[in-house]
Amino acid sequence: MADLIRAHDWSSTPLGGVEDWSEGLLSSVNLMLACAFPSLVFWGEELVQLYNDAFIPLLSERHPSGLGQKAEECWSDAWQIVGPNLRRVMDDRETVYHQNAIVPIIRDGRLQDIRWTYSYSPIFGSDGAVLGVLVICQDITREVGAVQDLRESETRASRILQSIGDAVIVTDPETRITQMNSVAEQLTGWKLGAAKGELLANVFQIVNEATRQPLESPADKVRSTGSVVGLANHTVLISKDGRDVPIDDSGAPILDERGALNGIVLVFRDIEERRAAERESDRLTERLTQVLGATTDAIVGVDRNWVMTYLNPKATELYASDRQILGGNIWEAFPDAVYEGSPYVEHYYRAMNERVSSGFDAYYPAPLNLWLHIDVYPTGEGIVTFSRDVTDERNAREALKSKSEQAERQLAEIETVYRTAPIGLALFDTQDFRYLRLNDRQAEFFGLRPEQVVGRTLTEMAPIEGLKELFEQVLAGQPVVNFPLEGELVTRPGEHRYWTVSYFPVIGAGGTVQAISAASLEITHQRKAELALMQSEKLAVVGRLASSIAHEINNPLESVTNLLYLAERCDDMTETRTYVQTAERELRRVSVIVNQTLRFHKQSSSPQEISGDQLIDSIVSMFQSRIVNYGIRVEERKRIVPAVRCFEGEIRQVLSNLVSNAIDAMQPLGGGRLMLRSRVGRDWNTKRRGLIITVADTGSGMSASVAKRIFEPFYTTRGISGTGLGLWVSSEIVLRHRGTLRFRTSERYGRSGTVFSLFLPFDAVTR
Repeated sequence: MADLIRAHDWSSTPLGGVEDWSEGLLSSVNLMLACAFPSLVFWGEELVQLYNDAFIPLLSERHPSGLGQKAEECWSDAWQIVGPNLRRVMDDRETVYHQNAIVPIIRDGRLQDIRWTYSYSPIFGSDGAVLGVLVICQDITREVGAVQDLRESETRASRILQSIGDAVIVTDPETRITQMNSVAEQLTGWKLGAAKGELLANVFQIVNEATRQPLESPADKVRSTGSVVGLANHTVLISKDGRDVPIDDSGAPILDERGALNGIVLVFRDIEERRAAERESDRLTERLTQVLGATTDAIVGVDRNWVMTYLNPKATELYASDRQILGGNIWEAFPDAVYEGSPYVEHYYRAMNERVSSGFDAYYPAPLNLWLHIDVYPTGEGIVTFSRDVTDERNAREALKSKSEQAERQLAEIETVYRTAPIGLALFDTQDFRYLRLNDRQAEFFGLRPEQVVGRTLTEMAPIEGLKELFEQVLAGQPVVNFPLEGELVTRPGEHRYWTVSYFPVIGAGGTVQAISAASLEITHQRKAELALMQSEKLAVVGRLASSIAHEINNPLESVTNLLYLAERCDDMTETRTYVQTAERELRRVSVIVNQTLRFHKQSSSPQEISGDQLIDSIVSMFQSRIVNYGIRVEERKRIVPAVRCFEGEIRQVLSNLVSNAIDAMQPLGGGRLMLRSRVGRDWNTKRRGLIITVADTGSGMSASVAKRIFEPFYTTRGISGTGLGLWVSSEIVLRHRGTLRFRTSERYGRSGTVFSLFLPFDAVTR
């Protein structure tokens, strides 16, 4: 594992290259590798995984992909158990220890209950902070299973002992009674509680039926001969209550693994019930045969001479459907199984000679075309084999392996697409909004390589006003989609650039935001082109307004000229003063028009506060001549509304465009109503409060095809007299003010017209 760790590409993980690893991480990894027990190290907040050689068998198919993988990804199937334990260590600085704990994990392609004994210990840094977790564990599934099997075996033996139809007494090597079943209690008249620890001769008193002479205890015969002995004919057991019970059976030694006498078992029966016992034995034999016949495993019994003594129906179907092999030599019946390195020879001889159970997989070619798993067990007579068809299981494993390889290829393809995508992609943490990873295009924005950006904070790389607030909005679970962003980057000063960005929360298993994903498309060139178009439209607006302003100024100037002419020729001072005062009022009117025009086109680099009624009044005064000439009636409804902070000239341009379009729509009809309204309202989507200005006309309305395209650049219904940029530029201005511009229109007779609704949040501009 040390070689694998050195060769692993750590630069693609949160740990970074090995050369950048801290002393704490290196020490922890070296300690883990030197540990003789299966061990892992989870490092950092991402809990990146490293492990030693002893842990590889426990990983199964997770190795080697688990090296360098995040804990939550590698152990996703058991994360509901592993995750909280790791968090206790990382957050609470506790050591977690569990013994004989069941942790279900996927192993060999299926979910299994694995028993573990493990400890999770915090790895502290020099400052006392928890840097990682050291895990030392053992898979004790087999050991626990063996203990359970032993207990079950003892329980089963006790149950068997109680269920045997014969009387059974078990003694220790000194012939003191240790066990006896209920039949023995019935025949001897002794209860186990009273008989336990008594010498067999005191409980099992036997005499010759004819002579009534005491007979030697079978236990004493077993001790002296060390072999199985039978009772003499005409043996009578004298029970505790004095009854004579004719019995017949034998005694046998119980030997330990070394062959030493470990006890004696005495089996006997009431001869009067022999026939009933024989019938019961026949029934049990038949039942066993039925069970073996119903199993889907092929079962073959082989004696010590390699003669097949038993084949259940499945084995007959599998091996002997067209021949007779029962009673024959197994090696002669299956000559193809005998060759150098044959698993059959190896496992069968081991079970026969060494009395060791084992199992292996073997392929049976045509006509069977099967994979069989064969378990071999030693028996008193020889061996028994259980063969199970595992063809489907192996095919499923192969299919799973193929899918896993395909998934790895797809993952590599996705990684390539991510890295080479033409838009900037990045992932940020939720603490300081640091770059966790980014693709090449995102790094190009800064003129750096990705590894030079990872670990640096958002504001460190892009100190753009309002950007951090957007991330905090995403952290609260609200995505940001296609948001226009502009500003300068610290690595490329003096370059004012534009992007369209989208930020989304990455939700973890617990429903919390684990990270923030970002997609950024640079639109600097497009934006500069749009700004040029907007400037062109603004100049066009100036041209269109020039005519209206000229009319507005010309009328009062003509009045002044006429009034001065009359005053010059008038001898009456009172009448002359009246002419002069009237001329003064007309000149003030000209001054108001000029000031409003200058304010309309004033370029301001900072936002101003202005009320809705001020905006409406200034626009109406500019179009007063056209309104009067076209016979249009203006209806204003202005409520007291707080001032909105905006770029005044830009918003006046939007309203000028809307009012001009409304007047043009009503001109062919010979007049109409122009309705202007200001009020407080809320944006439908964001629920922000702001100013709503409504511009409505009673023109002929728009068709559906025209309405669908009115915000497209260069689309116009005025022929060569229109640029097609007015509403497009207006929508861009409103978007930059974080507002909305909506409309509805109708061509219905008697109710035709168009209504535009402009919404501006009170803090439309903060810069």
